[in-house]
Amino acid sequence: MGKIGVAEKLYNWMETLIMKIVPQENVGPVFKWIFKMPILQYKLGLGWMIGKYVLLLTTTGRKTGQPRYTPLEYEYDKENDRYRIAAGWGGNTDWYKNLKANPKVYVQVGCRKFNAIAEISSDEDVAKFMMSVSRRHSRMDATWNRWSDQPVDGTFESYVHAAKFFPSVWLRPVTETGKG
Repeated sequence: MGKIGVAEKLYNWMETLIMKIVPQENVGPVFKWIFKMPILQYKLGLGWMIGKYVLLLTTTGRKTGQPRYTPLEYEYDKENDRYRIAAGWGGNTDWYKNLKANPKVYVQVGCRKFNAIAEISSDEDVAKFMMSVSRRHSRMDATWNRWSDQPVDGTFESYVHAAKFFPSVWLRPVTETGKG
């Protein structure tokens, strides 16, 4: 990893602050509105402004069959051309439940738009990801600890345990024939 730029430091600081004040249950309309703000940016054609940090995921509602839009932070795996997203609240989020019911999704990252297949990661894979995030952002263990039922103590085993509270998904772009 290279140096962290000022914009990324500011973004990480804001994210840490928000994660400290977001309720663990009953998020409420104010935070829901804050979390949905990037949808408007994408709809206005301004996705290029936030695409370095936030993608727009479109799932199919498991109950309604209607498109559901969710902005999410991501990590890009350039070597395999896939995007990792993670669900908070122990996976008790509508977008995560929707893609488990139907893994065919639509994604926009900045100006890039594509169909994708959502592939759920193993707890071990999520643990490795969490460890890498913690190495880059020293305050992340406090975030993991806030949402997990056991503290993350720096061991791989503790991250594997915490991983079930942060289910992670790979979004793999697919071509028209269905192959990546």
